[in-house]
Amino acid sequence: MQPWVYIVLVGAVAIVYALRLPARSKNETADRQSLKETEAALELYMADIERDNDNLLQLVSGIKQQSQNNRAALQEEIAGLREQVAELQKSSLLLDARLTAEEKSLLQLSAAFGKGSAAETAEQSVKEPLTEEPVPKPKPVSSIKQRYPRLFELHEQGKSIDSIAKTAGLQRGEVQLILQLANQEESV
Repeated sequence: MQPWVYIVLVGAVAIVYALRLPARSKNETADRQSLKETEAALELYMADIERDNDNLLQLVSGIKQQSQNNRAALQEEIAGLREQVAELQKSSLLLDARLTAEEKSLLQLSAAFGKGSAAETAEQSVKEPLTEEPVPKPKPVSSIKQRYPRLFELHEQGKSIDSIAKTAGLQRGEVQLILQLANQEESV
């Protein structure tokens, strides 16, 4: 090979190398630019996080302060209620003592009155002969019918036991038992 070929080849290599260098620097510039943008985005993100954390700390401290204030108010209210309970207990004891004294005086009065009325009763029994008249027994009124009037009203209308139970808000067995007890009372 000729020496000029070597020179041309070395020149071509140098030109290619020179062309490659600016491309490298452009890539590095782009990488540096994207790195700077990423750092800026991270700094903004961290600033937002710090601001949110500060807001949360303020909110938590406000809630804590409000909780302490509420607790203090409740403790004051409890203390007031305890004082009222103590006063009511004292007045209750005083009323009980007064009631006991009144009962004693009433017992004494009734005992004194009882002695006088017993003597009057004895005098009247001597003057009037005893005549005992048989008192007719009144027919017992069904107390069950008085306690459950709506149930018996529905039963007289011909409603079923299930519908009576639903309307009255009772169990089916309870309705049956009440009707049976009413029948037993009427038969007595």
